[in-house]
Amino acid sequence: MRIKQQVITFIFLAFIFGFAIVGLVMKDREFSDMENRTLAQSPEVSTENILNGDFQSQLESYMSDQLPLRDKLYSMKVDIERLMLRSYQNGVYFADDGYLIQEYKESPQTLRNVQYVNDFAKKVDVPMTFMLVPTATAVHSDKLPAGCLNDDQMETVKKVQSQLDEKIDFICPYEQLKSAFNGVENDDVSPVFYRTDHHWTAWGAENGFYALMKELGKEYDSKIIGNLDYHTINAEFYGTLYSKAPSAVQKADRFMAPTHNGGVYSVEFAKEQEDPHTLVGMYDLTKLETKDKYATLFGGNYSRFTIHSDVGNDEHILVIKDSYANAMLPYLATVYSTIDVVDMRYYHMEEKTVSELVKSEGISQVILLYNVDFFNSDNNFLWLD
Repeated sequence: MRIKQQVITFIFLAFIFGFAIVGLVMKDREFSDMENRTLAQSPEVSTENILNGDFQSQLESYMSDQLPLRDKLYSMKVDIERLMLRSYQNGVYFADDGYLIQEYKESPQTLRNVQYVNDFAKKVDVPMTFMLVPTATAVHSDKLPAGCLNDDQMETVKKVQSQLDEKIDFICPYEQLKSAFNGVENDDVSPVFYRTDHHWTAWGAENGFYALMKELGKEYDSKIIGNLDYHTINAEFYGTLYSKAPSAVQKADRFMAPTHNGGVYSVEFAKEQEDPHTLVGMYDLTKLETKDKYATLFGGNYSRFTIHSDVGNDEHILVIKDSYANAMLPYLATVYSTIDVVDMRYYHMEEKTVSELVKSEGISQVILLYNVDFFNSDNNFLWLD
């Protein structure tokens, strides 16, 4: 018995000291591809830092972020949870057919954001359409495990619609997305939402585009849409929900984006420091070599940029958006010659307010495009003025 205890003690100490030695030898990581965030670095040692408690707090974050094999250990924990038939991990449900579906809790921020949108609508004298996109949490609710505690996204949609100013045209493409998913013969090729990411796919965005064009009464060239190639830009990826609940048994998604045959498209950034300088048309193909392959669309998210296309008209619209819109913008570029794009997460304290931008740029139509989960929680709409 004593030998057994000694062996266990030896293994435990070897484990602890082994990690400590590896931690000292290994170079600190600056960025985590898995978590898509900057990692804490070694804190500065100073009397002031120690006395005010900052050093202790920073050291804790540093030791947690720089733990050797951190990603693999966390993935192992998730796999053990799944083997124990747990259906929830870190805000993510393990749903049917290999889907990871994000938890949804309605927030009071939603109605505050509606008020910001209403105030903005009173300042602009052009047609305004608000597309609020339900996520997989609503569209694939039938895939969620029994007993999950999600709030109902569609109830949130109804509240938003009821509180919007009457001059704002409202559309929620729930039925279109549900129908598009049910009509897919091979879900491995064309799902409406990614299994490992919170975004909709190119197929989901295309069906959202059809719904939006119908609502706006706009015609689009079905030949152009029909000739889009979804296989040129093609790579497996593990998205944001996988980062929250990584697992060795999780099936990868296939990332796709539409490439235009024959059209000429260019992107102009309002700030030079935001320009990735690597765009081919509307895509940053270098992102295909990174974990965040959704950033292939325009290189990611920026405060403001403008898409120019050769569709042969002089229509100039403004799209105010979250990252869901990035997947639809290539479709909108087949209809509108100029699209100004603003992301309120980054458009702060600019030279012109958004309402001033509408007037100065000769905008003829404003489209707000957000997913329900983002609109429910984001606190940057106060900059919408």
